[in-house]
Amino acid sequence: MSDLGSESSATESTGKTFQLGLALSGAISAGAYTAGVLDFLFQALDEWEKQRGQPGVPDHRVVLKVVTGASAGAITGALGAIALARGLKPKDFTPDEVNNAYRTPGTVYQTLRCVLPSLYDTWVTYPSLVAPEGKISFLTEEDLKKQPQQVQSLLNSQLLDWIKRQALLCPADADSAFKPAYGYVADTLHVYLTFSNLRGMPFRVPFGNGFYDMQTHGDRVHYIVTDLGGRTIQDSQWVSHDKGIPLSVTTLPPYGEVAAALEKVPYVEWNTYGDCALASAAFPIGLAPRKLAFPIGQYLGRNYPLKVSKDFINPNFPPTFLAAGKDVEFGFLNVDGGLINNNPFDYAQFTLMGGASAEKTQGQDADKAVIMVSPFPEAPAFLPDDQPAAELVAVVRALYPTLINQVRFKVEELAPAADVNDLSRFLIAPERNLNGVEQRYTIACGLLGGFGGFLDERFRAHDFQLGRRNCQRFLTAVFSLPGSNDIAVGMEKLGTRFLAVREAADQPETYVIVPLFGSAVAEVPLPHWPRMTQGAFDTLLTQIASRLKAVGPVLIRAQTTNRVLRTLALIGLTWSGDRLRQYISRSILSDLVRRDQIEGWDLPALPDGLNPDDARAVLAELINPAFDLRTAASIAERTHLEPRAVTAVLERLRKAEPGKPFLVSTAGERDGEALYTLPSQLSTIARVRARVRGWPVVGSVERALEPLGID
Repeated sequence: MSDLGSESSATESTGKTFQLGLALSGAISAGAYTAGVLDFLFQALDEWEKQRGQPGVPDHRVVLKVVTGASAGAITGALGAIALARGLKPKDFTPDEVNNAYRTPGTVYQTLRCVLPSLYDTWVTYPSLVAPEGKISFLTEEDLKKQPQQVQSLLNSQLLDWIKRQALLCPADADSAFKPAYGYVADTLHVYLTFSNLRGMPFRVPFGNGFYDMQTHGDRVHYIVTDLGGRTIQDSQWVSHDKGIPLSVTTLPPYGEVAAALEKVPYVEWNTYGDCALASAAFPIGLAPRKLAFPIGQYLGRNYPLKVSKDFINPNFPPTFLAAGKDVEFGFLNVDGGLINNNPFDYAQFTLMGGASAEKTQGQDADKAVIMVSPFPEAPAFLPDDQPAAELVAVVRALYPTLINQVRFKVEELAPAADVNDLSRFLIAPERNLNGVEQRYTIACGLLGGFGGFLDERFRAHDFQLGRRNCQRFLTAVFSLPGSNDIAVGMEKLGTRFLAVREAADQPETYVIVPLFGSAVAEVPLPHWPRMTQGAFDTLLTQIASRLKAVGPVLIRAQTTNRVLRTLALIGLTWSGDRLRQYISRSILSDLVRRDQIEGWDLPALPDGLNPDDARAVLAELINPAFDLRTAASIAERTHLEPRAVTAVLERLRKAEPGKPFLVSTAGERDGEALYTLPSQLSTIARVRARVRGWPVVGSVERALEPLGID
């Protein structure tokens, strides 16, 4: 099955097995990072498998038992299993990719870009806002042509359907003959994907002398993937009693099948599997909601990750609905699973451990662990005193981040996570260390709240390699056990190469759980920080304008049949079009500049003590489309910088070379404070008004009218 590894026997056993679960968090475009983590993990496991049985090779086993995912994590987990079924097919770096990475003389580096090329394409090559002419992207209009009377989302979600089909259909260089080969995957691999079910499931719970009626929208699907792994691992009691949908990888489409075949037996179940992954990633407003349907029997007697018996809680569907039998389908409209359960650690935990935690979690006893891959572990922004503003739009805009932050706060998981001796849970999160200094921004896909990775393929390619690099470091320095653990017993006789890298002198010696062999040993290079070209940015804005022009009229016509209201709305859309495009342009540019991800904004030399990242934060605030003119005090409040540092940056940029986009100018004062602006980001009218503000007499009249946005 694999060009990289070899088959293993399902009957071979040393009695020393470490069970593994993966919990893949929602991440929008930063799913490219998670995909890179999985890519290297399977490379490492496969290379170890190839060496098994040879002298000096640890003989314990690490077996993947469960994968859970939300949103981008659902796509990565679900389609990653399909990519693995197709076989590991190593692909080398291109010459440009080799040159676009930091390399220290004398260090041996990876030559491989990836080992699961279909997973790489799923996250790096295909999902883009901009595509060459004739190709599909998030901004083309296939969805509007298919359903010309309605708008399901701001972006073209037909791209995701196309990506799903590419993942399901067998590529020419993949193995069509499936056979159980992977000794590092359980013969029953449990895959959980979370949803936000907009229809909801009703419940009635006994409560004292009455009943408490409620409804939940946190939904999920449980697939049991077979014939991918060849290692028999007994299911926990919890998961063995949970409802699941069996799928064998032997029924995946062979090479030569076309997309239309996915709609028919025998491949329709795999098509639904792919649809479930897309449904979990249906980010509200941005991406289209998805319709799903499952037999009602899947919901009756379902297990929940609770410290109670499964009989404690059951859906309270109406009797008339249940009368049709357990095979009747329960259909619902679904949006992003991350809206309610963005970090499905709980399902991985209960599947692997049968409860809220493993029975054996401490160093010498640990034999199971869940690894959570979370591309967004950064602390949420702490808002200034006046944010969000007490007005309608600001409150609506703040609701989604509020919900996401709240669902990530799971009290029941905090205590075990805080126990440093608990080796049943681990985290892989972005780290980008350059010359010994951890960088402020670690992942290139983190801009625009996670959507920014779709701006440029280089952003996603960077994060994929960073995921591979971080996974390699995790396996060599973090994922380890003390020598007293049964898994590690005897590894000291094999030499020091299997000792985990110690980051502090007083750190105790531990042994790696997944040793590196073959192609996995060479260091994964750190790619250069990617920047978008100005030409690519201009093309992006052109295609955004085209998408808005196409979506706007359809959206208006769908909301009313009244000709007068339609006409007025269309006139308003035309009148406000330029302002809307400018607002979008400045919003995107602001984040690109803040994170140093666009060419042409290389800062001049700054006074000693001024951090370039801080200077870019100041520039980003000047680009902020909410305001035209800014005071140093307002910028300081919103960036959490010292006012003196902000003023120093502004004054330095006032002396920048003429013609530079970051050349700062002043436009009069307000209450004794200088007003700063970036003329390059103002419209012609706003630029004239800003200049007039500095004139002695006319300026006083203009300042009294205060027509510009000032903060």
